[in-house]
Amino acid sequence: MFITSIEPSLSRRSLVKLRKRLAALTLTGVFVLLFSFFFIQKTLYDGAVENASRQLEATASRLGSMLLLHNDVDLQKIVPNDSGITVGLLDNDLNQVKGFIPPHLIGDLGEYISNQQTDRDSLLCVHSSEVIVLAYSKLTEINRIVVTYTPRSTLLQNWREAFILHALMFVMAMAILCGLAIWLWQRLKRQHMRAAHLTEHFSDTENTLSECGCAVLSWPVDTPDGKLATQLNWPEILGPTADKIGPTMTDLLDRLSPASRTKLRGPLIDNVWPDARVGTMVDIRTAKNQMQRFYLMAHRFTEDDREFVSVLLLETAAHQELSHPFETYLRHTPEPAIAVDLEGILRGFSPTLEDLMGLPVHDIVNKPFFKLFIPDDQQTAMTAMRQKSGSTMMGDGKSILRVLDRKGHVRWLAWNCVGPFGDMVFCSARDVTEFVENANKLRDALDQLKRSNEDLEQFAYVASHDLQQPLRMVASYTQLLKQRYSGTLDQEADEYIDFAVDGAKRMHKLISHLLEYAKTGTSEDFSPIDCNQVLNEAQADLKDVIGREHATITHDDLPVVKGDRIALSRLFQNLLSNAIKYRRPGVPPHISITVERDPVMPDYWRFSVRDNGIGIHPEHAQRIFRLFQRLHKDEFSGTGLGLSLCRKIVEQHGGRIWLDTSRPVSDPGTTIIFTLRVHHPDQLTRS
Repeated sequence: MFITSIEPSLSRRSLVKLRKRLAALTLTGVFVLLFSFFFIQKTLYDGAVENASRQLEATASRLGSMLLLHNDVDLQKIVPNDSGITVGLLDNDLNQVKGFIPPHLIGDLGEYISNQQTDRDSLLCVHSSEVIVLAYSKLTEINRIVVTYTPRSTLLQNWREAFILHALMFVMAMAILCGLAIWLWQRLKRQHMRAAHLTEHFSDTENTLSECGCAVLSWPVDTPDGKLATQLNWPEILGPTADKIGPTMTDLLDRLSPASRTKLRGPLIDNVWPDARVGTMVDIRTAKNQMQRFYLMAHRFTEDDREFVSVLLLETAAHQELSHPFETYLRHTPEPAIAVDLEGILRGFSPTLEDLMGLPVHDIVNKPFFKLFIPDDQQTAMTAMRQKSGSTMMGDGKSILRVLDRKGHVRWLAWNCVGPFGDMVFCSARDVTEFVENANKLRDALDQLKRSNEDLEQFAYVASHDLQQPLRMVASYTQLLKQRYSGTLDQEADEYIDFAVDGAKRMHKLISHLLEYAKTGTSEDFSPIDCNQVLNEAQADLKDVIGREHATITHDDLPVVKGDRIALSRLFQNLLSNAIKYRRPGVPPHISITVERDPVMPDYWRFSVRDNGIGIHPEHAQRIFRLFQRLHKDEFSGTGLGLSLCRKIVEQHGGRIWLDTSRPVSDPGTTIIFTLRVHHPDQLTRS
């Protein structure tokens, strides 16, 4: 087929499977929640009963101890009135001495004591619907048994409250699960509607191909009955068949002339293919019982571990050989499409592609086809065309390449190609710009989130374990030493104390920079910023060091971007400060800032900060933007956070920053390049 969907996941069959799987997952989730709820409640219930029994047993033991000390004490008055616990006193023969214990409980207790032979324990007494928790403590010294008992329901009040709370949480979880399932179900329903829309779209394409006299057939190689898997435009091109169940592979072979049948016997009948594709002119008997000339192209492909044969028939005029069918195809196809010969030369394009790209597409005709695409994708386009056994195959429906539209904006097109037909390959495309941009935004957001999490984790560890505690210790003790012994010791001791104080100050500076790094990127309040003013502010902050080192700074007329003024000022300040710090001995620093439209991404400004300092070896191009990475620890002071902060600021504004590694060794110095998004005031107004 000329046009193939590049989104097989939108097929109705696959969507039905997804909805069935969603229903199964929802039922599984409900079952897991129910099982978890009852398992947790059973565990909590058993724990509550065991705990209540232990408490009651402890109460009986405590009352027994008090009875030993005071033989005439009223045990029932010792127990709080609101506890619900009843106390009784028995002798060793289980006769009631004080209090009241129901006879059936005394019977259960006597049976239990005779079996267990323990001086103190607890047991459950069940009589009809009443469950009593009973505990006893034997006092052999005075021939008494202290008995405490209470209904089990009284001891399980806390468990009932927890049960109600857990039940409410379970209902909320069930509601969330069902709501999520309903939301996903609706999403899949919208996908069904989209699939129906695509079906309608391809129905229009089928009508267009029918007007061009084109039919497409396919069948499995191992089919027992020759039933066709695809029969596009059979009745319109070849006429209806007598069989009511539809045309088969045998119907096609029977309609071929003897000469054509002999020519195609190898691939279509014996399944012997000289190459993956076969193209030839054939004679086929139509519905009017007349022989009609067709161009037939057959190829073999594999889908779901099954081999298929696909046949394309293109109708021609009587006694006319088909030499260049691409003109008819390009004129009628509704998609952006091109025709390329076997040498990779562009021979034609569709009106839809001209509407998309404008007049520049005319300049590429009779030139290599890859010039249609932006420079970064031209090599990919050339790689997509590969030679194999004299035939050419381009694209697989997954090749996504970029072109510039008539307004100069980048458009992403997914290409699907078939051929060759004679000496020509046909390629159609679908605009997937919105999908790719959304995917890129999502990927960038995930990458930024991942890096931010890693940086914050590292910062939290360093600040809490390696920096804060040593700083407090050094600062406190050095201040005490300086206050108590300054001037009383010799000069060398005073110098040691000053060194310690200086170390505490440097540690404080490091923590301050770390906090600044952690806070960077949290602001989303962007506004139009004139980069010239931001650069002037950065130079004003560095006025002293610029004057002291006789540094000169030149710059182009910088654009207006949308961003965070403080962060951008910090970006320029860090880059200028590094350029001045890492200067060559005896050479006054010279810094040049230039800006231009990014040649690869026209929607971005590309800034270059170039200096004449000591330079950075290309092998450190990635390392210098990491936290705490310093290349010259002994020669220069610092914390190793400057370029890491620059990277975070640039990525916060949606750009990139890198070291220019193409600078020759004969030109000493460093060039840092970063990009910022172009600000479009007109788009902001329209939005």
